[in-house]
Amino acid sequence: MGGAKNCPETPRQRMIGMMYLVLTAMLALNVSADILNGFTKLRKSMESSIVSSDARTEDIMKTFELQCNKDEGSMKKYGEWFEIAKANKQKSDEFYNYIEKFKLAIVNMVEGAEYSQMPDVIQNGSDTNKPHEYAFNYRAESGLSNAEDFRSHMEDYRQFMTTATAECLLTKMHDPAFAHEWEMKKGTYEQLFNTEDVQNEEGAYISWERSIFEEMPAGAVFALLTKYQNDIRTAENDYLNFYFNAAGRSDFVVNSAEAFVIPQNGEYIMQGSKYRAKIVSAMLDTNNTPIFYINGQEYTDGYYEVTASGIGEKTYSGYMLLPNDTTHYPFKGQYTVGAPSATISNIDMDVIYSGYDNKYNISVPGVSVEQLKVSATNASITKSNGNWIVRPNANAKTVTLIVQAEVDGKIMKMGEQPYRVKPLPKPSAFFVSSGTMHDGSTALSKKIITASDAHIEASYGPDGILNLPFTIVSFELYAGGRIMKANGNKFSSEMLKAVQRMKSNEMLNILTIKYKEPGGAIKTLPNFGLIIK
Repeated sequence: MGGAKNCPETPRQRMIGMMYLVLTAMLALNVSADILNGFTKLRKSMESSIVSSDARTEDIMKTFELQCNKDEGSMKKYGEWFEIAKANKQKSDEFYNYIEKFKLAIVNMVEGAEYSQMPDVIQNGSDTNKPHEYAFNYRAESGLSNAEDFRSHMEDYRQFMTTATAECLLTKMHDPAFAHEWEMKKGTYEQLFNTEDVQNEEGAYISWERSIFEEMPAGAVFALLTKYQNDIRTAENDYLNFYFNAAGRSDFVVNSAEAFVIPQNGEYIMQGSKYRAKIVSAMLDTNNTPIFYINGQEYTDGYYEVTASGIGEKTYSGYMLLPNDTTHYPFKGQYTVGAPSATISNIDMDVIYSGYDNKYNISVPGVSVEQLKVSATNASITKSNGNWIVRPNANAKTVTLIVQAEVDGKIMKMGEQPYRVKPLPKPSAFFVSSGTMHDGSTALSKKIITASDAHIEASYGPDGILNLPFTIVSFELYAGGRIMKANGNKFSSEMLKAVQRMKSNEMLNILTIKYKEPGGAIKTLPNFGLIIK
């Protein structure tokens, strides 16, 4: 890690960071083929950045080794730093390879194949089930779910990268400038590999692993995982430069330069709007300002702006000149011009349910939410916590959502989507204890049945498409030749005593289960039984 002075974050990394922000803003959408292609392009762009980082890492490691082998004095100067550099590289390689195996396991499930390396094209990139299934339903060698195991590896890597234990590092901390630089880097990588809970659009906190794997399309998951691999390679290279500079800052010489294009408003824009990009240099003397040329025109400030016309992918190229240097450093960039469109994603399902507040996330690429105007036929529509709430009118058979947006001062129709109106499907009754859901098909111990958190739950089960807030109003228990009633979803003390008196292989019959739908209607679920183990 070269630090703010010697090896700052590359413009390509900043570009990828901006692209990642665009990606995360799109993850809640019902992805189209164009967006899936965007995920693939983003993944490949980061893979290209990884190749570049690997080359720089190889160069610095070779330079490190040459310095160590130069003579006894150089070994004394660089040797200890080279050892922690090798440990850093080994740890980074281990975590990088772990993520690669994680990706391969998911892609083989998604594609139904046995790839030994990631394919260039993912045929089933829209699959949201397989990544979720692999992350949460399968367990790693640690005994944790794969998602939890991934989080554990991330936390272990973050701890390694932000903890100073080597004697040379601890000694160097007496230098205030070095200590400050270390703390800055530590803060950067604590944030970059952060695994704290994430706040969703409704203000609720969800686990870090759910924010990555839950109901995410495979194409987006691969892009995110590749992003973390790119972060690992960036951090690895950053620290290696940092250690080399700490050992002998004056020995490090910058001997190459590159030009990078950073889109200022994304690589996907609507027809009629403007595309803006920042063209910057990397690894240069900050006291010398380069000049950029595109199509023969000079850009001294490094900003390139052109009005988008025609739909499709656009490319441009140019070169950079450095002061007192006749070498042309070429660069190229691209962006995509798309026709006005809107993507409408039903958070709950692809249909609209009657008697229920259907939550929608509606967005238009390049347009802020505040600029959207959304209306509906045969339904009322309001906005709450960043979502659009659609409630169909009584007896409505279909509802159509219509999206308009203000673009460059004009109201434009972005798209519309018709939906069928369906009644809410009836849930099933489950017995839940210690976070595990039971349907009565297997015998349970008295300890499980009488656990403090044991309760009756109405839901569509662990594999259900919907996750709605049904409320158990009351139920009855037939045990020991008598019927007992409880209000709410938990066994009464009387019921618990009856359970303790029962024998093995006897059955508890749960009857007359009353539940309340989100709209307030009270309904009854079928009876079910629990067998005492």
